[in-house]
Amino acid sequence: MSLEFANPWMLWGSALAAVPLIIHLFNRRRARPHPFAAIDFVLRSRRRTARRLRLKRLLLFLVRTLFLLALPIALARPQQKREDVAAAPQGPAATVIVLDTSLSMGYRLPGGSATLFERAQGMARDALASLAPEDPATLVTCEADGPPPTPPGFERGAVREAFDRATLTYEPQDMTACFARAARALAESPLPSKRLILATDLTAAAFRLDVPAPTIATSQGEVRPEVVLLDAAGGAKELPNAAISQLRVEAAPAIGHRAYQFTATVTNHSSSPLKDATALLRVGKDVVAKGFVDVPARGTAVKTLSYRFPAGGVFQGAMELGHDSLEADDVRHFALRVPRDIKALVVDGEPNPVRFLDEAFFVETALGSPGSPARPTVRDAEAAAQEDFAEYDVFLLLNVRELPAAKVLQLRERVLQGAGLLVSLGDQVDGEAYNALFGDLLVRPLHLVKTAADRKEEGAEKRAARLAHVAFDHPAFSVFTGEGREGMLAARTYRYFLLAPGDASQVTTLASYDDGAPALLEARRGKGRVVLYTSSVDRSWTDWPIRTSFLPAMQRLTGWISGALDEKGLEQALVGEAKALEPAPGTTDLKVLGPDDQELRLATSTEGKAVTSGPRAPGIYRVSGSRAGAAAAPLPELTFAVNVHPRESDLARLDETELKSYFGERTTTRKGGGQDEVPPPLPLWSMLLALAAGLLLSEGLLLRS
Repeated sequence: MSLEFANPWMLWGSALAAVPLIIHLFNRRRARPHPFAAIDFVLRSRRRTARRLRLKRLLLFLVRTLFLLALPIALARPQQKREDVAAAPQGPAATVIVLDTSLSMGYRLPGGSATLFERAQGMARDALASLAPEDPATLVTCEADGPPPTPPGFERGAVREAFDRATLTYEPQDMTACFARAARALAESPLPSKRLILATDLTAAAFRLDVPAPTIATSQGEVRPEVVLLDAAGGAKELPNAAISQLRVEAAPAIGHRAYQFTATVTNHSSSPLKDATALLRVGKDVVAKGFVDVPARGTAVKTLSYRFPAGGVFQGAMELGHDSLEADDVRHFALRVPRDIKALVVDGEPNPVRFLDEAFFVETALGSPGSPARPTVRDAEAAAQEDFAEYDVFLLLNVRELPAAKVLQLRERVLQGAGLLVSLGDQVDGEAYNALFGDLLVRPLHLVKTAADRKEEGAEKRAARLAHVAFDHPAFSVFTGEGREGMLAARTYRYFLLAPGDASQVTTLASYDDGAPALLEARRGKGRVVLYTSSVDRSWTDWPIRTSFLPAMQRLTGWISGALDEKGLEQALVGEAKALEPAPGTTDLKVLGPDDQELRLATSTEGKAVTSGPRAPGIYRVSGSRAGAAAAPLPELTFAVNVHPRESDLARLDETELKSYFGERTTTRKGGGQDEVPPPLPLWSMLLALAAGLLLSEGLLLRS
């Protein structure tokens, strides 16, 4: 450890430490002894006392010498020389102070109450106060859409006000790009010396060291500035942090209708495992599910919580992790549209007083069971003609011979508006009459009936057709996995309709028989969906209705064609990223309010969609607007959630030597600062003054004794 002195000229006073030695040398001169018998006896008796006096004089000599040595050295104010302080530039230097306001700066060190951002603010203010009066300065923050930096000036009050206005953000920030902004501000100053002071947490995610270090254009050419790094984390080797990095929301039909499972990916960015961390599922303000999760060191874990919503509508909530030192990334918000109950009109084309022989028996049982999204109303063809089709969301025509032309037109209008239609066939259906009656409402024109096997003949089960190709990746059949698919693939079909050729580009084949003939087809008609099943839904043509796959397949198909089965991944915007909105046609005067009731700016994309400006805070964003000239009202279907970027959760820190090699030799690092700064050790010169005072007191005690 090397020392430096604030008042080195005071060291000349240390020469006074030689005074006791000089006095001692003068006292060493002794007179020549002359024997005198009268006092010889007295001198022998005081010999023991003389030895104690010599010890006392030695102690006084040491105390006085140390006192005269400690006092001038203390007045010279010695202090440990900082190895990381670079040579100060000659003359005034234009200075830009860069303040990191990214999400990671909201971290709180263990045992501290202040965030790294508050600590960085304190260090930056101290750095500003330590500048010479002739050093112009300015402040730059690193928000992507922040104001352009001003050139360094001498209005220190304006810079301090800028410090007070700076706030912590929820965005990731590119510190390397921020340096480029600071370099442009320094280039506007005519002073040749340049200084860049950065107050940050030195997390690796914020720096891009694969690009050249910032340089500043001057009249003498490109120069590198002096760089001072203010480490708000105080040189900590690690900033332990855990976060929810991803949230996936999926329907859980195995639990029931309107049931969802919320799967959170928890990431542990620390060298210690995370044990029994609390995971909460919150809907509105209520905690509806709770669990615990263990995450290995530097690893991830998945935690799934489930909840069944009591009704349809738009629900908002969050998945939360037990709070740690960085709370902002412990929450993942969601806005979920839960489908309402579906009103289904089931038209029974072949009623039968024997329930299990009724055409609609198996379908009604499937849709009426717990977990079904539909509320079925069963009518025969004659009674269905008296129903108001506008009251229903889904229509199921089961082996229906015919419908009045007026009701077919009404059915077509409802499908074009977004209703669903499922058509199953049977011996009541005449192909040519159906084609003429329903026209393009059918997915493909009917051709003729094929008999794969007569079920009354021996060996008919072996000759019967089976489903050979099923689109198990389709939302309607995605619940069938593993052995559960056998319930569909093992179904035997004895008779089914063959279809006439048609436009295959508008048709999706959901399932086909082993001879290649289609079994289930889907097509879009306007805003609605139409599904055609080429066999029957009773046991007359197939045994599928008694297979285990029939009930979930019928529930899922009904939900799919009604639009209630939405299995798209949960769309979640990130802080700072624009969000495109797709309101219904004719919607005007859109307004988006954030969790703090601040309105977001809106723009129009090239596709004509409304696009929000980048949200600045996580949470739920509500949308309102006017429909068909009516007064403005909330549009709950456009509600969306915004979450923080997972990149900011990784608080791995950069190595100091790596930064110095990147910025150059004129780079220094200052650690600590802020409200929670540990008090510095007592200065060496203060300890020397205390020692001098103690020595002076010791001399008095020795003289008194």
